[in-house]
Amino acid sequence: MTDASIPSRFRKNARLYAKLQLIQLRTVVEYRADFWIGILGSTLMHGAGLVFITALFGQIDELGGWSAWEVAVLYGLTLIPAGLRELFCDGPWLLRSLVNSGEFDRLLVRPVSPAMQVATRLASIHGVGQFSLGVTLLILGTTRSPMDWELWKALFLVVSVLSSLGLLIAIGFLVNMIGFWEPSAQSAVPTAYAMLIDFAKFPLDIYSNVIKVLVTVVAPYAFISYFPALVLLDKDSAWRWLGFAAPLVTLVAVLLTAWLWRKALNRYQGVGH
Repeated sequence: MTDASIPSRFRKNARLYAKLQLIQLRTVVEYRADFWIGILGSTLMHGAGLVFITALFGQIDELGGWSAWEVAVLYGLTLIPAGLRELFCDGPWLLRSLVNSGEFDRLLVRPVSPAMQVATRLASIHGVGQFSLGVTLLILGTTRSPMDWELWKALFLVVSVLSSLGLLIAIGFLVNMIGFWEPSAQSAVPTAYAMLIDFAKFPLDIYSNVIKVLVTVVAPYAFISYFPALVLLDKDSAWRWLGFAAPLVTLVAVLLTAWLWRKALNRYQGVGH
């Protein structure tokens, strides 16, 4: 493959991905009532967490050294990439059912990358509510916290959100690829990983060492909220530098996902084998 063909192939795949995802989104918005109910339901579900935070800070001034508005920043940094992932790449969470049902066999004979087909298999409208609420919280939190906005911070925020999106997509593929090795098992791993993201909505300082290891190493959700927030909010922490390392963590996760994906495809023999 020549160097000139790499950008061309990337553009081609990007256009194809957009077309496949547009088909899913059109299907979702075709039923207007379900569309708005889905957005409202998602917003209310995550809004319940805000009610808890409001009640909590009605009793205390700080949580692990973080003010209410700083916690709002953590909440926003968690919801924004999570919403984008649900809206544009929720398909990996269907991977186990695709393998179990034999539907994955059909993906292998189509002239489109199986990974792309899986990624665009589902567009969850719940992501709109998450994303909107996340943006609102991030704006409120950063404008009411004692921090100074600079150009480099705005650029850092954009890179951080994109990096977080990539990390969440990689995690989605990783935890659901267990279906290739144990297709009939009812594994709790995907569900457990999905639930662990809630820890990213609060300061890492309030958790035990076990939880800190879980959300930093095992399920590195701290890199989508806590560590980037240390940078944005100018928090005095020895771990602040890890906010800048978030893209590297995402790169490692993506490379690991790609390697395991190739392994999975090589060993996959279809249903009944």
